[in-house]
Amino acid sequence: MRFDVLPTLARKAPARLLAAAGLVAALTATTALPAAADSGKVYNFVVSNNFLGNDWRVQVEKLAQLTADLPPFKGRVNVKIVNSQNTVQAQLSDLQSIVASKPDVILLIAGSDTALNPTVQKACDAGIKVLTLQTPIGLPCTYNVNDPFKDGMEAAGQWMAKVLNGKGNILIDRGIPGVETSTEIVDGFKAGLAKYGPDIKIVGEFDGQFAAGPEQQGISSLLVSHPDIQGVMTQGYCTPVFNALKNAGKGNVPATCFAYNGEMTACAANDNKCAILSASPSVIQQAMQIALDDLDGKPTPDKSQPIYQQDATLYTTANATVPLEGIKVNTEALVAGKNVFPDLPQGMALPYSLPAYRDQITPQQAVGK
Repeated sequence: MRFDVLPTLARKAPARLLAAAGLVAALTATTALPAAADSGKVYNFVVSNNFLGNDWRVQVEKLAQLTADLPPFKGRVNVKIVNSQNTVQAQLSDLQSIVASKPDVILLIAGSDTALNPTVQKACDAGIKVLTLQTPIGLPCTYNVNDPFKDGMEAAGQWMAKVLNGKGNILIDRGIPGVETSTEIVDGFKAGLAKYGPDIKIVGEFDGQFAAGPEQQGISSLLVSHPDIQGVMTQGYCTPVFNALKNAGKGNVPATCFAYNGEMTACAANDNKCAILSASPSVIQQAMQIALDDLDGKPTPDKSQPIYQQDATLYTTANATVPLEGIKVNTEALVAGKNVFPDLPQGMALPYSLPAYRDQITPQQAVGK
């Protein structure tokens, strides 16, 4: 897997939280768009996101807006973003308002596997197309666009076991409890770990919530009672691992995280040992294409199976490249200019876009520059 990108500087796009009050009116408000290419119909897509706690989610929203201005969406799709406060109840309230506004499509990043289901079912019953992004909810009426996290994290677990020579104490990140993707990540990692590191002990677990702050807090708290740590698995960032260990007066240990450019840069520096799994925000682009195809009556993927946008890639630091066996993911060593870009936005999730749009969307645009 290759990423062709251009050097740039970036800043995060500002996050705007929409309160439930007046949400229906905001969602149904019209904006001037070119006439649709065929029927004149402009489809309304709404992105429902349960929090903006990491760079991936900011980038998902920016990609949705950028992609809507490109063929085949330009003039046919109007994208609105609804960011809820970080509680299930807040997202549920917002989602109910979204459904009441009767959009054509809801692109859902769910904060719970089950709590939103009755409202999502009402959306489906009303003829609204619902697609979940990396957070499947298990309803047969929804498309579930995801990354193959379980396979990828099994490779990461195997990597951890081999780098530690099959023994040691480690901490693992449970992500967001109640979200199926978090469970897949943990289950995959434990499967790879158990197969190749039977003497490795998981001595502590924390809820990193896919965000750097909670990760560092969770690791720091566990280091108080478990100071003898040889490895850490996270569901987001590697730098909180290094920061927590430094604050505790300890040296770095092997860590796993996900493919943010800054994490890859940090891992490649100072002789750190990391395994980094790709998790591209371009799932939003694939979901938009599936939704448009469905609305146009074109063939779409089977809803009964997860829709994987692309094969996972596990990146490893050059000093911790070990043979991995029986895995279903690509592997690459971190190489500056190929998959590590110190001069690019640190929060950029890679790959930052589907290949079809990389000539039209730049890295700085993808992260809100």
